[in-house]
Amino acid sequence: MATGNYPRRFSYSLAIPFLSVFICVHLWLPSPAFAQQESTQELAVNLAEGRVVICAAKDGIIVATIGEHSEAGSRTPAVMSVSALRTAVMLGAVEWVQPESSDKPIRLDTELPGMVAAVLNTSGRPNYSNAASDIEMIGVAVLERVRVVAGLLHNKINMGEDEPLIRIVLAGYVPDYGPEAWTIDYHVVQDALGNDVYRTRVLRPTYNQLYPPEKGQPHTLVEVRYPPAVRAKDAPELLDLLHQNDPRLASVRAANDAVTKSVEFVVDGQSQKSAAAPDIDFLRGALPAVTPAGTKFTMAMVDYDKGFRFVLEPPAEDRPPKDATPREQGAPTLRRKSDTDNN
Repeated sequence: MATGNYPRRFSYSLAIPFLSVFICVHLWLPSPAFAQQESTQELAVNLAEGRVVICAAKDGIIVATIGEHSEAGSRTPAVMSVSALRTAVMLGAVEWVQPESSDKPIRLDTELPGMVAAVLNTSGRPNYSNAASDIEMIGVAVLERVRVVAGLLHNKINMGEDEPLIRIVLAGYVPDYGPEAWTIDYHVVQDALGNDVYRTRVLRPTYNQLYPPEKGQPHTLVEVRYPPAVRAKDAPELLDLLHQNDPRLASVRAANDAVTKSVEFVVDGQSQKSAAAPDIDFLRGALPAVTPAGTKFTMAMVDYDKGFRFVLEPPAEDRPPKDATPREQGAPTLRRKSDTDNN
């Protein structure tokens, strides 16, 4: 697996205090013209809730989603292609609906590929010369759109202190660097304007690099949840279950020699030595084994040579339009260095 020697980590220091906000699926909120019209309009906000599991193997990075619905109307998080070498999942407030309006619902998740394409393809061809800044550029580009949509929220709302309005999980492959995964979080604060009317502001996004790990840390499965959860208090992550030798996973991890070997690499913190194909076979069997019947899944892989492909496509109701899954024009055929495959 090809890796680079330069760091790609950065962060913002936010000095603005965070105000607790809560958002549920169906909220009665004023329209943007509330102060002048003294009328209210129903605003339905549908959340994408669930978990994202990421596995970076020696020949591809795999992203799987698990739907977990706490509210009626919530959506299954869907993996989507945002470029030839990147995939993304948008969690949180993805759909905004005004039932009394003739306007179509705002689907931020289906808009995401176009927003990312505008950042990555400004010259009509891929440009990796300044790859260390592309995650920040994506975060800022999405921020502009989220700020417009969040302007629809004028009532006092409440969320957990660590709960962002929207969380984006980005994963993919960067030439001369290797596989990587990030979260981009969008938190909000509200300013009281009087008469129980509030202005909702979206802060600059915060960035967290999930993969590769810090030097000396294990290379293994990465899991992200929305709403955010405390690992010790909530359902165990897939990696926890593997370490516990959970009996539900026994037959899956022993399906064949290739799967057994790859899972051993993952459990031992050496996922970069595992192979993507058996990792996919394991995940396809493991996720249904440890989740309730009827749970919806999506899965995709970014092959370091061939780019993005679906393993399990999103359900029809959660699938982005076909014209919203752009590919980078002229994307190169990447070649891994054989002497780094097992590093």
